[in-house]
Amino acid sequence: MLGYAALGFALHAAAEPVSVNLPAQPLTDSLTQLAKKAGVSVVFDSTLVSGKTAPALNGAWEPDEAFRRLLRGSGLQITMEGDTALIRRQAPGAKNETIKTEVVDVRASRFKQVGPMPGLNLTREEIPGNVQSISAEEIKESKAMTIAELFNSRLQSVNVNDYQGNPFQMDITYRGFTAGPQIGMPQGLSVFFDGVRVNEPFGDVVNWDLIPMNALASVDVFPGSNPVFGLNTLGGAVAMRTKNGFDDPGTDIQVLGGSFGRKQVMMSTGGSKGNVAGFFALNRFEEDGWRNNSPSKVMQAYGKASFRTDNLDLHGSVTYAGNDLVGNGLIPKEMYEQDNESVFTSPDKTRNELLQFQVAGAFQVNDTFSVTGQAYRRKSDRKAVTGDINREFAEGSGNNTAKGNATRRALPGESPVCAFASTNAYGLPNYYITPTIFSGFTLAHLNAFDYTAGNTSYDLDGDGDYDVADAIADGSIDPSTLNGTIPASLSDYIAAGTAFEAGMFTGVRGGGFFSQGSTYIDATDSDGNGEGDYLYSGVLGGDFMGVWANLLSDQDVPSYFLNPNDGTTYTLLAAESLNGAGCGDSGTYANAEYESGLIYVVDGNGDRIRRNGAVEAGGTGTGYVDGTPNAILSSVDIGQIVRGGSMQFNWDTGRHKFMVGTSLDYATNTYTNSQLLALLDANRKAYAAPDEIGYEFAAATYPVRNNDFSGSSKTRSAYLSETFTPVERFHFSASARYNHTRVMTRMRTRSNTEDVDLRAMSSQYMSYLLCEGAALSDCDQYLLNNPVPSPDALVGGSFAGESYFDPWEREVATYHKINPAFGASWSLRDHINVYGNWSQGTRTPSAIELGCAFDSTIVTKHPLTGQTISPTPRSLVNGRSCTLPTALSGDPYLPQVVARTLEFGARGKLVNGWDWNASIYNTNLQDDIYFVAYTATQSFFDTIGKTRRRGLELGLGGKEGRWDLRANYSLTDATFEAVAKIVNADNSAVNHQLGTANYNMMTIEPGDRMPGIPLHNINLNLGYQATDKWRIGLTMVAHSWSYARGNENNEHGPAVQSYQRVISGVPTTVTRRFNGDGKTSGYAVFNFNTSYDFGNGWIANLTVNNLLDKEYFSASRIDINPFSPSINGAIGASGFNYNSNEWQSTTFVAPGAPRAAWFTLKYDFGTDKRK
Repeated sequence: MLGYAALGFALHAAAEPVSVNLPAQPLTDSLTQLAKKAGVSVVFDSTLVSGKTAPALNGAWEPDEAFRRLLRGSGLQITMEGDTALIRRQAPGAKNETIKTEVVDVRASRFKQVGPMPGLNLTREEIPGNVQSISAEEIKESKAMTIAELFNSRLQSVNVNDYQGNPFQMDITYRGFTAGPQIGMPQGLSVFFDGVRVNEPFGDVVNWDLIPMNALASVDVFPGSNPVFGLNTLGGAVAMRTKNGFDDPGTDIQVLGGSFGRKQVMMSTGGSKGNVAGFFALNRFEEDGWRNNSPSKVMQAYGKASFRTDNLDLHGSVTYAGNDLVGNGLIPKEMYEQDNESVFTSPDKTRNELLQFQVAGAFQVNDTFSVTGQAYRRKSDRKAVTGDINREFAEGSGNNTAKGNATRRALPGESPVCAFASTNAYGLPNYYITPTIFSGFTLAHLNAFDYTAGNTSYDLDGDGDYDVADAIADGSIDPSTLNGTIPASLSDYIAAGTAFEAGMFTGVRGGGFFSQGSTYIDATDSDGNGEGDYLYSGVLGGDFMGVWANLLSDQDVPSYFLNPNDGTTYTLLAAESLNGAGCGDSGTYANAEYESGLIYVVDGNGDRIRRNGAVEAGGTGTGYVDGTPNAILSSVDIGQIVRGGSMQFNWDTGRHKFMVGTSLDYATNTYTNSQLLALLDANRKAYAAPDEIGYEFAAATYPVRNNDFSGSSKTRSAYLSETFTPVERFHFSASARYNHTRVMTRMRTRSNTEDVDLRAMSSQYMSYLLCEGAALSDCDQYLLNNPVPSPDALVGGSFAGESYFDPWEREVATYHKINPAFGASWSLRDHINVYGNWSQGTRTPSAIELGCAFDSTIVTKHPLTGQTISPTPRSLVNGRSCTLPTALSGDPYLPQVVARTLEFGARGKLVNGWDWNASIYNTNLQDDIYFVAYTATQSFFDTIGKTRRRGLELGLGGKEGRWDLRANYSLTDATFEAVAKIVNADNSAVNHQLGTANYNMMTIEPGDRMPGIPLHNINLNLGYQATDKWRIGLTMVAHSWSYARGNENNEHGPAVQSYQRVISGVPTTVTRRFNGDGKTSGYAVFNFNTSYDFGNGWIANLTVNNLLDKEYFSASRIDINPFSPSINGAIGASGFNYNSNEWQSTTFVAPGAPRAAWFTLKYDFGTDKRK
């Protein structure tokens, strides 16, 4: 039975001294720990070392000498073959010294575990691809704070984009494929942590902040569309392995402090006793951030318990993370130049939590056969609050264009709500009953009862109106009829409608609302008569609100009823309002006018003032600052649980390395989102301010929930891999995987989001209020003095009620496919290996992509009204939108993405022992998915056809004397390969002329480069060992320019254009400036670090990032800037320009951090004790 230790892939030359501190322990443990420390592989028959104990070893030796010291007295000897240590029985009479022999059973130079799970161990020479690896030692030496920083400085074909503005939330791009935390960014890499996929089920995103770096033993990056790694492996796979107590003994703690208020404490401890071991790692990090209002806190913990015998390995682990991250995103370049620490808007807070449990095991059945397996449960939650610009801040929308007019609240002495006493038994306003002469539909003495219409003919008390008091005075109303008895049939009708007014007594509290809607009486009343036998306000079986509307309004026909017993028609007349005749629309309002519950601000000419200056004075208005909501606060809550397991069977017979496995993964996820209209302060921080925002905006007081969503996916997989070595030095590989995935989405969305947006959620003063007593103080003071959501704003009841949403939609999509791969590698001579491979991988659309999928089915009738319309795609007719992460819309099937990769390469060693590699690759994607805008307010995931990534990778690394160097270069060419049209009003190269073909549509042509992916990428790592205890390192990371997001057509540039756009339904001429060239400039950044070993376990380190204080940007996007300079528009405290015609399209940039320094002090407890 063969045991292997593939524990480290550092590029150490064979003669490099290795410092070790190993206790007396089982020989197996010492051999594997020494191999890991020396960066070599060790191959041995486990029966030879079983039961043997290695002596304590403390000192610095070359690897072969260190191994010989461990084997003294064991009857075993070592043979070094390159970077492989072969352990075998000592020949009779032989001494334990370096000998040159023919290696019969050399497995490899360094083993890599191919696939998510251990079991298939191949050397780099046996893998037909440019696999890149980072050992625990290299992770420690890199001084990288995050995974993104580590990859960017150490790997080929990697670049990072800091769209979020937080070091823990960067997108990592490898060969043009992304793995990152942004929902809506198509993901193309699969990422594994001890064999557990960490691509989250909601969008396949990767939250890099949930991975504790000080728990990592190694990182391997496998290129191409390798099917063994399963779904989402379009451009590559990242496999991270963790430490354990057997192989990583010792305890150390380190503290860090320095620039940006950064503080960190990291601790790890591991050890074993007999067959049992444990390992624990903790990372506590916090900083203020280098930009304004950008603090972050990270808390990560990892624990593993292990059990090991000669043929059995069992591990149980727990991973926890609870992180509070602030990433304030991109900023217009002009604003950055004014203040490089400023942010565009804030807050942008994310709370990520993870709790993961895993049990894994490996059983070596015999010398050639082993079984590995695992089971896990992963719970990941994400809560976020973001403050963004309200781009459509006050232009009116759909059926609510009046929201563009400025309003104000009532001033002292103004009474927008008419209050009526209601002390009768019927729940009506207090009323008088008077007989009426009825002839047809004409009332005698009609004017006599029109008491609010300004009629002065019968004005007896001289108050300017003939009112109820005048009518009583002249005998037209008998005061004794106040709240008199009415027929039972009418009281039945009143009782049926009482629910309408329930809220008038309970008020609006804690976000609740009074009920609205239609209520109908029974067909037969309590008198036994049919509904049609009576006239109730001229309403037959209809909306009972008409009783109050006629009773209290100045309509020509007051409320009346017919008494069938005597044939007399009686009229109900309301008593006077408690706050007098000057209430509601009869009142007087200073510099304003009242209409339909709103008090509109007017200018000196009596014209209403518009909140957006773009819709007044021919587009040259100032706009209106007070009460105009210029921000949106969004809250997102994502819950995810994944459970799964896998089992793998592995055979290693020398010529054949074969494995077959199966896995099952089941994921569930939920998503909720709400939004609130808000304001920006002087620092452009969004805050809720219902008392400061115009009261017509109900969404400033009551959060608007956009959707309810839940989804699940179940993936069953079977896979196999074979590496066949027919002759020495030649290896042929073949693998395949069958995936069967079932995705279910269940969701409901807010109705008609295209026409009813946040601004359309309106509030207004009530037209009247019923009060339980006879005095104004008996009224609900909140309802009397404050606006409340109106029926049209509530869309059927409330912002979260059943009628507020479209019906639930449940959709199920099933995907299945067999993905193969083939490859071969050939070692032409000892230090030259060539290879080639072809592979195919797939990615099934995630639940969010299916929920936001575009339905291109052409319809000619509106699904709600049935009216004939011009041929239009169904998703646009439905009026639902997907503005991530704020809304979802249930829509149709998307095909799975298929990637096919072809790669050729070579690698080897130079005569001086330096490693080199070179490779070329081409990956073609079919049915690629992109987040596409179809209108200014409607965006969806859609298939954009074919895309391609192709490139070149070169690497060189080695050591000369005290110097060591690792240099990587890559060329990454990522292009669209099909025509696609996307709405983008901020791109200067699109057609902005209203009413013409392709209005605001950006056309992407085959060959256009994809944004955010530099063509050239370089990283250099130079080290100098000044003394045995002092090391100096310098790192350079360089990327060439790339296109900005929003410039997918590669044609955006500086321009000034005049064109028409529609604002509040009115075509308006706009002259807009487009700034920037639509590119992210290239850059090179140098980082410096130095460490000194004081002995006795104490090590100090100084790190200086951005040594030359280079100003650079890692990413960019074309967008609109509402903080543009003004000619006509009013400017608020935040700098917001209230004339949107003057907003400029510009390049938003992701600035890199300036020069910063951190000091680290580390103490190794084990070193002190052993000395």
